[in-house]
Amino acid sequence: MIVIPGPASKELGAKIASELGVEPHFAEYRVFPDGESYIRLTRAVEGETAVIVQTTAPMQDRKLMQLYMMASIAKELGARRVVCVVPYLAYSRQDKRFLDGEALSLELVIGILESLGVDDIIVIDTHNENSMRTIQSRHNLKVHNLSAIPVLAGELRDKGFEGAYSLSPDKGAVKLAEAASKILGGRYGFFEKFRDRNTGEIEMKVVDLDVEGESAIVFDDIVSSGGTMAKAVEGLKGQGAERVAAACTHALFMEGVEEKIEKAGADIIMASDTLCPPKGVTTVSVAPLVANLLRKLTTSKKRVQ
Repeated sequence: MIVIPGPASKELGAKIASELGVEPHFAEYRVFPDGESYIRLTRAVEGETAVIVQTTAPMQDRKLMQLYMMASIAKELGARRVVCVVPYLAYSRQDKRFLDGEALSLELVIGILESLGVDDIIVIDTHNENSMRTIQSRHNLKVHNLSAIPVLAGELRDKGFEGAYSLSPDKGAVKLAEAASKILGGRYGFFEKFRDRNTGEIEMKVVDLDVEGESAIVFDDIVSSGGTMAKAVEGLKGQGAERVAAACTHALFMEGVEEKIEKAGADIIMASDTLCPPKGVTTVSVAPLVANLLRKLTTSKKRVQ
């Protein structure tokens, strides 16, 4: 197995290689003055399983192009199997048409990777697992969706949140809260959220959750603008929650998001290392999770289902 950390995931790629007990072989790269990327693999991959580790944000388009280039090179140079570890898969939120004429960007990304000869993709907490399964069923490559929520919940439990009320920002993500509650041992539930399909603006209804004097954690897959998370934290504090944590898999933080969530009353902000969170965010690694699946993929004769 050859582990190739891409430009966007050098640290995570190195951690995954360490977990597997192998040496990472970093891709050589640079960006030309006109913005185009140059990529070169630094290790022969002929006959090997090439594991490319490349998250795809921020600067999603550039990071995706770098991923495509690395996958293409590995296949062209004779890799027996190409596995792309894409912790945050860009464009996964546009997984179906809400309005006529919209692009199915997730299917486009999957289709391109398939056309390049990729055999497996490993993602972390894809935005909509059901949609991903539907799209994958129309393609030959295998998508493995892992979850960082139990890892986040375990770390928060160790930081004094055992028995906390686990919440998701809407009903569609309640599985995140349910998974966390199995680790934390407390109740779980969700807020009501409404999104305007034309403007993208979100309205959240914070219902009475009976959290006075308790600890509570809001879990989400992606935090970008931070508006939903901040409103949820503020609502919990307003109902008397003693301690509130904000936790997400993908910290796709725009400028000022951390301050916004802190101002809302969050006692701790936590994220996984699928992306590079700001310095003030407590980070847990998904490297052991990914390495465990890679061991199964490379030791089993059949693909993991």
